[in-house]
Amino acid sequence: KLRILCLHGFTSNGAVHAHQLRRLTSQLPDYDFLFPSGPHQVNIADQMDMTTPANQAWSSIVTSASASGHRAWWFARDGDTKSKTGGGFVGIEESLAYLAAYIQERGPVHAIWGFSQGACLAGLLCALLQSKHAAHPLRRYLEAPVDLGIPTPLAGVVFSGFRARYARYDDLYEPGIDVPVLHVLGEQDALVRSERSEALLRVCKSSERIVHPGGHGIPKGEADMAKIVEFTRKYVR
Repeated sequence: KLRILCLHGFTSNGAVHAHQLRRLTSQLPDYDFLFPSGPHQVNIADQMDMTTPANQAWSSIVTSASASGHRAWWFARDGDTKSKTGGGFVGIEESLAYLAAYIQERGPVHAIWGFSQGACLAGLLCALLQSKHAAHPLRRYLEAPVDLGIPTPLAGVVFSGFRARYARYDDLYEPGIDVPVLHVLGEQDALVRSERSEALLRVCKSSERIVHPGGHGIPKGEADMAKIVEFTRKYVR
């Protein structure tokens, strides 16, 4: 079977993400879906107002679904204007090395899906795994512990995706992403602004888009899901 790597959002984990995608993955039984959990533990009280019922409910869902608890691929840190240091994703290097080892054990991987923070990571991976970035400094983390020769993905699907806002990652995006990418956007998404999603869409040379009526989540409409299934079957074969 062809394998699809699925990357969860910030404060989620692989088990929760598998549950979020279950209606889609059940329509693609001839693929294997891999759901790693980010290597960074998140103290949820530091990231969310835990006095609100919605955040309490989310934390309960995550902690009951898996012993992994709340996870992340990185922590975004803005730069210091006084020292003129730029911001970046703290921990992204560890996540790339972790995914390299994960793929070595369970791969190869033929496509990448991602949601929210995981969608940003999916976009970065689709860029980084292109031959044009073979010498990029971040690429070496994907070659640990051995040179895996991870192939360029056949396609990507990003749900509530966005372009990394920090200048240090611009060189990954500027040559363009040649991998076919389907961008799935929610009309009512209050967490990822449309201009951030559009910024990622603009650098994808072979892109398609779905705009669903929901918010920051996976679309539930049958027509939208059918388009995602069709896109996957078209490119991942």
